[in-house]
Amino acid sequence: LLAKNATLHRNSVLCRAFRLDVNGTSAESFQQVVDANLQIQTLDGRLFYTCTAPGKEGVGFVAGGMGFWDRIECVVVLSPDLEKILNVQVLDQKETPGLGARIEESWFTRQFEGLKIAWDAPEESRIVIGTSPADNAPNEVDAITGATQTSMALMRFLNAELAQIRELKLETGNGTH
Repeated sequence: LLAKNATLHRNSVLCRAFRLDVNGTSAESFQQVVDANLQIQTLDGRLFYTCTAPGKEGVGFVAGGMGFWDRIECVVVLSPDLEKILNVQVLDQKETPGLGARIEESWFTRQFEGLKIAWDAPEESRIVIGTSPADNAPNEVDAITGATQTSMALMRFLNAELAQIRELKLETGNGTH
């Protein structure tokens, strides 16, 4: 039962991250949508999800790292050319309710939609959560007030994961650069 619930949760987060429409709320409904629209491949031991649904194309992966209290895992969806983040949805977190746990709220995750990755910037600032040295930087989202450590942790591990993903995708010839 626990395994079935974990699969349902993962599939529902994947559907939300790729903006896939699901008819119903059953585990079978989510599984059918995932099976029909996402191709799953393993590169260097990591799972990648490629969406084939027209108008919803993208490549996704699970990014994770240490938050303020415990590990945070997110599904990150990138544009096929790896230039923009299309969506970030939290898969698992145990941050403080009302503070760091706000990383799951739509006002926060919506900020990542269409966020340009500054590939020419140093790895640690390819995306910025908080204040960027440049006003209105195209790679910046607002941090969560009162949850600076969670925001900084998310920025650190997302930047590190993005660098690894880009290398993997380019090394295998799956990127467009």
